[in-house]
Amino acid sequence: MATTITATRVPVKEINLKELYRVIKKRIWIIVLSTLLFTIIGGLLNSMPETPYYQASSRIIIPAESAESLGTFKVFIREPIVIERVLEELKLDRSIGALRSQVSVSNVDGSIITLVSATDPNPKLAVAIANATVDAFKAEVNAAFGLSGIKVLTEAEESQNPYPINPKSNRMLYVGVLAGFAIGIALAFLRDSLDDSLRSKRQVEQLLGLQVLGQVPKIKRKDLVKTFKHKSNQTVRGETIGS
Repeated sequence: MATTITATRVPVKEINLKELYRVIKKRIWIIVLSTLLFTIIGGLLNSMPETPYYQASSRIIIPAESAESLGTFKVFIREPIVIERVLEELKLDRSIGALRSQVSVSNVDGSIITLVSATDPNPKLAVAIANATVDAFKAEVNAAFGLSGIKVLTEAEESQNPYPINPKSNRMLYVGVLAGFAIGIALAFLRDSLDDSLRSKRQVEQLLGLQVLGQVPKIKRKDLVKTFKHKSNQTVRGETIGS
């Protein structure tokens, strides 16, 4: 016995561009207000003073026998035993964790050249931290692993015109404008979806399933007041003539 399977088509709701335009046009004040508010907030955040940070780097070559050994030595550069030695040498009044967060280690274009970088609000101190970290690493890795022969290719040097790695930008202002516009659009459609009033002949026909035969035009308040005053004047005049 054969079984016939029929597929039920799910009606697809079409996007009514006119309806979208109507909602945006009617609730445009929400979009403008939201965009303006978030733009002001973004501008205030963008105008807040930000501490500039400078970075200095030293290039070294670590004579490791394998990639695993090289990875171990790179991790060792930021170990507390090395960082503590840097603190003592430079006489810095900060914790090991704070200085450790200022030091980073990376490879140069995937090569065996290791880049030891230091970041600090003071460009001179950033140079001193980078070079002191390399010196401390050379001493401590030799004592711990017996590794010698680390070659310094380039020491960190102070630039005559240092440039911060976090230059001032208008990013927060742009984010505020976009966020305000997007939130304004969302609020406009949310406000419209919560409005249960019938605003057009088409909505009435869709809701009741009946055809609308006619509709009362919208009467403005000033026209209503004008008509009322006109009728009142006619009534007063009629009473005067009759008396």
